[in-house]
Amino acid sequence: MLRTIRLLLCLALITWAVFAGFSVHSLAAAPAANRPSDKGQAVIVVIDRITWDDFLKTDLPAMKRLALQGVMGLMTTNPAGSKPRIPGNTYTTIGAGAKVAGGPSAASGLNASEPNENGTAGDSYYSYTGLRPNGSQVLHLGIAEMEKDNQSLKYQYSLGAIGTLLHQNGLKTAVVGNADIPGVALPEGKYYRQAVTIAMDNRGLVDYGDVSAKNEVFDSRSLAGVKTDFRYLSEQYDALKSKADLVVFETGDTSRINDTAGVAVNEVLQSHRQMALIAVDNFLGTLQGKMDLRRDLLMIVVPEPPTQVMEKGKFLTPFIMAGRGVEKGVVWSGTIKRNGLISNTDIAATIAKYFELPPVVKGEGGKKDVILGGQDIESRAAARPFSDVTKLSDDTSFLYSARYPMVKGYINTVLVLVIAGILALVLKWPGARHMVPLLIAITAVPGIMLWANYIPHPSITVIILEVIGLTFLVTAAAMTLGRGRPLNPFIITTGLTALIIVADIFLGAPLAKTSPLSYDVMSGARFYGIGNEYMGVLIGCVIVFVGLVFDSGKFGNIFIKTCTVPTFALVIYTIATPNLGTNVGGTIAAVAGLGATGVLMFGWSLNRRSFLVISASIAAVLACFIVYDLTRAVEAQSHIGRTVTLIRENGISEIINIIVRKWEVNFKLIKSTSWSWLYFISLLSLPFFNRLFPRTTGRFRADYPWFNKFLAGVGFGSVFALIFNDSGVVAAAMMIIYAIAPYLSGLISVREETEGRL
Repeated sequence: MLRTIRLLLCLALITWAVFAGFSVHSLAAAPAANRPSDKGQAVIVVIDRITWDDFLKTDLPAMKRLALQGVMGLMTTNPAGSKPRIPGNTYTTIGAGAKVAGGPSAASGLNASEPNENGTAGDSYYSYTGLRPNGSQVLHLGIAEMEKDNQSLKYQYSLGAIGTLLHQNGLKTAVVGNADIPGVALPEGKYYRQAVTIAMDNRGLVDYGDVSAKNEVFDSRSLAGVKTDFRYLSEQYDALKSKADLVVFETGDTSRINDTAGVAVNEVLQSHRQMALIAVDNFLGTLQGKMDLRRDLLMIVVPEPPTQVMEKGKFLTPFIMAGRGVEKGVVWSGTIKRNGLISNTDIAATIAKYFELPPVVKGEGGKKDVILGGQDIESRAAARPFSDVTKLSDDTSFLYSARYPMVKGYINTVLVLVIAGILALVLKWPGARHMVPLLIAITAVPGIMLWANYIPHPSITVIILEVIGLTFLVTAAAMTLGRGRPLNPFIITTGLTALIIVADIFLGAPLAKTSPLSYDVMSGARFYGIGNEYMGVLIGCVIVFVGLVFDSGKFGNIFIKTCTVPTFALVIYTIATPNLGTNVGGTIAAVAGLGATGVLMFGWSLNRRSFLVISASIAAVLACFIVYDLTRAVEAQSHIGRTVTLIRENGISEIINIIVRKWEVNFKLIKSTSWSWLYFISLLSLPFFNRLFPRTTGRFRADYPWFNKFLAGVGFGSVFALIFNDSGVVAAAMMIIYAIAPYLSGLISVREETEGRL
């Protein structure tokens, strides 16, 4: 055991040496310099708590003209980890260019001269931080508390990264406006000024601006009793035009409507929201008249949707950008790699790109440099941008709504069938043969669920019934075409499913991106490539398919082996390569599972030597694809290349953080979900039956020697999937389904044949 550990450590050091030798783009910050007069100005207009439907259905000529002039799309609104989508978290994430938390304290932005406690906000800031505002007109009193709230994060970040980056390069920031509701106690406290977290630096300071009550006027007809004074905001822009390089405007009224929603009926709320949007649109029209979009940059940012909309599972918000260097079309970023969709962390990187600055915040006081988490926003041509973004909105909403009932229903059904199959064999239930079609069916469902979004689905109930109906048809076809031997139908379901998955990934994953069994953009865990669910399905399908083809006797073993090697290589390539599957944990599981199967296929044993060979193969494959990813342009790189860059910058601590972060998610799933029950029951049932029914399993192994031999490959791959993925138990459970379903079917068939019932 000690020798094995030494060898694994050597392999790890070799891999590290390979990574450490990579040449990456320099991230050193440019020297500080004042903005040239013709450089241009970036302006962010925040309109919180609206949806894409609000944007489409309201008469907003200025906003829609801007969208057609530049790019439009949707933006994710995820903050750090499991933190809720509240303004304190979503605004702060935008300003940090990384998923962080701000909490209630994020609302505490004030003018330095505003009264606070027994003095001014500047006095309070000094008492909290020990720092003097040094002429900054706006500051954040919650900066120290926010830093403490984020200390548990297992990755590098910088609160106020946008402001810090600009300040480090001699540029100035400003923020104007608020969303305060005088006299109303909100969870955030007295103030509602989270917009300061977008413009501030890591000390909580903003050079210019005004977030005081001067931005409001009383209005007895509004739900909040006040509304934003857009004339004052416009005057403030005139004063800031020659001083600030970045100006952030908080328009406020849509936030106020959201936070007073409990006092009005829905129709009234919608009317107020539309009137507020029209007022914002008029302000935007005025603002555009004062800007020169041939050199300036204008963004419309919505940190999060209305509360009522989020309760329905809709978390994406509109995003619009126009100005210098922005082509017409829909948004795209290297973070998500999907036309029409960006991450809220991409805004910081885009500001950096506009000002031609490296996307890195220089460490101060001995701290390490922090690379911004997002990538700059680009445009992709679109003939019908409004329609394309609307379809994206509908697809993602369907995916989120359908995912839980369909996936939960499927995995629980499989779990019940597996337990029932085990009990039927143990108790010698005479009707066990009736379970075989159901076991075949569960291996067909993942392939069918890939097409779920392309089937007419007026409701979740209808789509579930449609999937059940299609599963019945595919199962019947597999049983008809697979006549002759009991496990032949599984050749059809596994082979067809694997073929569809690989073809879909090579075509850009149009099916996987909208399948309920795949990744979900609302959760923000993955946006492209192959997710853990279908990674597990693909590996399990291919191993079982090859074993059953061997056992079918229709082809010579040499021919099958000759075809299997490139097939395995294709599967690993599909999962691993950065412009296809881009799944690191999946690559490890694929090389482990398919490598173990290959070892057994060529008559070798799974021992310490073969384990070391497989481990070395994993390191070599990962190194090859990482080198390839790092040779591509930064915007084209997947998260693999960016992770290696972070490792180079932060050292071994970054690897430890990644491992801890992934295992926190994995352990949570293992403790509390049906996935873990399915996986461990299925995995343990294989040796259980070998011991309990040696005669039956011996007969089964004689009938299907290759399939039974390759079960070790599935088990090997599933263990590696479990260990090396952040939701590894999901991948492992999906993989083991393709072992346990035909295994139970085979034992039932042997039992029935032995007892003369078939």
